[in-house]
Amino acid sequence: MIGIWFKEDIERILAEHRYVVVTDANGEGGFLLKYLPEDIRQIPISNEYSEIEAKYLAESEYAESPILFYAKKKAAQLTFLQEYVQTGGLLVLDDMEVYIKQKLFDATDKNTHLTKDQLLLAAKLSEGKNKNWWQSVADGITEPLRLEDWLLDFLHAPAVTRQKMDETVWNVFRSEVYRLIDKPQMEQSAEALAQEVVNVILQSLADNSIEGLLLEVYYQWADSTEKIDTLRKYADSYALPTDINPLKAHPNHPFAALDRQLILMLSNAMKMHQNTTELTKFLKQRAQDRKAKAFKPQWLQSVWLLCTFKVEGLGPISTYQDIATYYRQHFAALDTAMRRIYTDWLNDPATLRPLQEHYTILNNELLTCWFEIKDNYISTQKDIVTNALSGDKRTAVIVCDGLRLEIAEAVVKDITDKNVKIDRKTALSVLPSVTENGMSALYGCSEPTMNAQTRFNTLKSIYDDVVIMPLNMLNDGVIAQRLVLNYGDIDEVGEKKQMGALKDITNYEPELREKIAHLFRLGYIKIVLTTDHGFVLTGILDEADKEPRPEGNVQKIEERYVLTEEPLNAANLIEKAGRYFNSNYQYYAKTDKPFKTTGRYGYSHGGFTPQECIIPAYELNIETNNMALGVMISNKKELKSVTGNYFTVKLLAEGCESDLFRNERKVKLLLYAGNKMVSGNQIYSMKPSETIHAEFEMTLGIDKVVLVDKETSVQIDSCSIIKSASRDLDDLL
Repeated sequence: MIGIWFKEDIERILAEHRYVVVTDANGEGGFLLKYLPEDIRQIPISNEYSEIEAKYLAESEYAESPILFYAKKKAAQLTFLQEYVQTGGLLVLDDMEVYIKQKLFDATDKNTHLTKDQLLLAAKLSEGKNKNWWQSVADGITEPLRLEDWLLDFLHAPAVTRQKMDETVWNVFRSEVYRLIDKPQMEQSAEALAQEVVNVILQSLADNSIEGLLLEVYYQWADSTEKIDTLRKYADSYALPTDINPLKAHPNHPFAALDRQLILMLSNAMKMHQNTTELTKFLKQRAQDRKAKAFKPQWLQSVWLLCTFKVEGLGPISTYQDIATYYRQHFAALDTAMRRIYTDWLNDPATLRPLQEHYTILNNELLTCWFEIKDNYISTQKDIVTNALSGDKRTAVIVCDGLRLEIAEAVVKDITDKNVKIDRKTALSVLPSVTENGMSALYGCSEPTMNAQTRFNTLKSIYDDVVIMPLNMLNDGVIAQRLVLNYGDIDEVGEKKQMGALKDITNYEPELREKIAHLFRLGYIKIVLTTDHGFVLTGILDEADKEPRPEGNVQKIEERYVLTEEPLNAANLIEKAGRYFNSNYQYYAKTDKPFKTTGRYGYSHGGFTPQECIIPAYELNIETNNMALGVMISNKKELKSVTGNYFTVKLLAEGCESDLFRNERKVKLLLYAGNKMVSGNQIYSMKPSETIHAEFEMTLGIDKVVLVDKETSVQIDSCSIIKSASRDLDDLL
């Protein structure tokens, strides 16, 4: 505000005179010059020679500009500029206390009892502040320098922040900082002082004594995407006391070492069958508090869930539909948690093993219930893709190889669009739960086939307009009414890298979420997310954990299943009679552990467990905005037989003149050659019942036109463009 007052004083003088002389005998008012407009020439005055030079410049080179002479002396001490002082204009800043008090009185009609130092400090910190702030400062209600306005910037970039302060501001700021950290004031560099403050913050987080402004600043710092890296560096380099107990630290601390120590304590307690109540209580507090989230590894929540998970409610279950619902609603979260624990702790088997053993105990309760009703198992996987594509809705089906149900749940639960309604349908896979079997069932094949193209042809025999393509080929030019997208990354990387694939699998979750969002933007109303099978994870696997090979005439043995032509005498295995390729019988272990076979272990499928056999058939529907004006391409038939070198796209808006909310819609036309967009700058404003004809040159390769909403990029309509083989009349002339 003081800058505005000063600027007004200068402009008032220059309104009558071309020159203004500002005297500042004590050199305290120079900070005000930064508030002046750029068109005012500022000439500093230091001695008589500079007065002569300034006068010459003012009357020659700067003759057309308003001039401000700034002199760090009294007006009476000027020699060659006395003429301007007497005849031009003079603004006196020799006593800044008097000047500021006068300005405050003029603005507020009140006197202030602030000291000169307080007034100068307030003036230098008043940029962007209004009259009410000044009033509050003048009344002693508001401190002109608030540490919270400066401290975070200072800790993040001490030298840069120090440069923004003049000596007055710096001295007050430094004094307040030392008072805040309760240490005697001393001469230190800005960097050294910042380190002092950070040490206090980190130590008080380690011993849970932090409070007040320091805690507020820490939370701001931890939640700042721009500044958090400096906090990470401080925290990583901070030497924690060797005897520190992680349970005594603040639950929102930034120390990875304390988290590692915490899980080690928990693992040891579980190994020794000790009480873990205090540990899990701290885990919960740390995992679920949303503050300083960037310093909390994902496994915190996962470990807490594992430690507190209860297998409850299995007693009434008597059907596989019931157990599938139970798994989706309850147990799937545990499998997600364990997968993430494996991801982070697989390279530390000593710490991991007690956690894995605890999971095994919980999982065995589920498996016991699952195997008790084994004779009632009936697959419901067949024709999922076929059935999903029926109806008039524009539909896309994502067939994701190896999409365990818990991963599908992790994908969809983070879809935040309120217009998307999710129907979490499940199905039971065919047996054995392997790719060629499950995929064949999904596509409606009468029997399993190894050939993907055969499966695709089966689907195309039902829907001749269906487009089948890899998910990674999805682009804005896709216009199919029925679309099937294949995604094999999970199964491929799992079989290739085994347990080493877990980080990759976790990264696929946001990728799938983005593809779903992309499909909705393309105008798909219904999206179905499904798979051929799930998988199990062996984790740390000892030789004794593996299932022995069954005795008898075995045609084929894999990690998770055995095929035979004749029945085996194997009471400890689950027998399923049924033709599968050249076999008549299938056998499965009553466990999630593999048979003793050659090859690597870790990620596997083909067995008979909930994790492998309960598959998602999730249906996502988007509720369209009925307030948007309907627009369509009205000449699709003509565009499928284009003659000549030009074609016209006719846009037609629906008739709804009476609806105030649908009176206009801006749309874009995108032209594609294959999957490459060759034109996309045509924007049209459509009003009810309006028709627009858009003419384009038939550039080589253009084969489709896509109509999208200009604001949302959602695909509204589309059409193929086919060049007619018949000769155009123009060609004959």
